[in-house]
This record gives sequence, structure tokens and C-alpha cells, in this order.
Amino acid sequence: MKSEKKKPQRTKQLQKYNRETQSEIDALKKELQHTKEKLEEQLHEEISTRADLIQLKKENEKISNQNQALAKEHQHLKTTHQALLEDKQRLELQLRKETDLIHQIKQTNQELSEERAEFFDVLNGQKELLEGLSKEREAGFNTLRRKEDELYALKRERDHFKERYEKMMNTKMMKWTGKYWTIRKKIKSHSK
Repeated sequence: MKSEKKKPQRTKQLQKYNRETQSEIDALKKELQHTKEKLEEQLHEEISTRADLIQLKKENEKISNQNQALAKEHQHLKTTHQALLEDKQRLELQLRKETDLIHQIKQTNQELSEERAEFFDVLNGQKELLEGLSKEREAGFNTLRRKEDELYALKRERDHFKERYEKMMNTKMMKWTGKYWTIRKKIKSHSK
């Protein structure tokens, strides 16, 4: 009897143990299911995070390439800016030189104007003297022309008389030569 009594009691204990175990198993299953879900969520988050990381790496690389391109563009702009600054300085220097030259030209023109005015003053002051000299020069030219005309008239007269003298001398020479030969002939004919 004792063993029969013990059997149901054991069965009860076993059933109780089985119920407890089952409830622990159910709790563990629930916890396992919950853990699986959490793991899946974490796995999904990790995959999403990795995808985001890959996307961020690509964006970072793209931004890095853009930064390099911007750095090159900045260097190019810096070089261009430096060249433009040098051109500006060169043009400013040229402009200063041209401004100085224009100032010098204006000053020279002013001095020339003053000297021209002084020259005209002197010229007006010397006008009577110059007119007198001009009249004297004109009179000298007239006298010189008259003297030249007289000289040409004397030359023509001399040439006329020289021509007459030469003709006369030629005629006399011919007469003397004729007389010479006549006399010689006579002398020769007498000497024979």
C-alpha cells in the first residue's frame, strides 16, 4: 500500500515537475523566440548599418574626390588670381608712366606756348627791323640784277667788238700772209 500511495504521489510530483519543466520550456521557448527576434532585428540593423556604412564610404569617397577637385580648382583660381594681380600691377605701372608722360607733354606744350608767345613778342618787336632788312635786301637784289644786266650788256658789247677784231685781224693776217708769199716769191725769183 505504501508503494501504491507513493506511486500517485510520484506521479503527481512527476506531473508537477513536468508542468514546471513544460512551463520553463515554454518560457525558454518564448525567451528563445524573443532572442531570435532580437537577433534578427540586430542582424537586420547590422545589415542596414553595413549598407549605410558602405553608402557613407561611397559618399565620403565622392566628397573626398570633390574636395580634391575643389582643391585643384582653388589652386588654379589662386594661380589665375596671382597672374591677374601681376597684370593689374603691370597695367597700373604702365598707367602711371602714361600719366607721367601726359603730364610731361602738357608741361612741354605749356612751355612751348610760352616760348611761342615770347617769340612772337620778339618778332613783333623786330618787325620794323626785319621789314627794313627786307627792303634793303630787295634793293640789293634789284641793284644786283641791274649790275648783272649791265655786265651782260658789256659782255655782249665786248663779244661784238672781239668778233669784229678777230675778223679784222684774220683779214689783215691773210693780207700779210699774201704779201709775205708775194714778197718771198719775188725774192726767190730775183735770187735765181
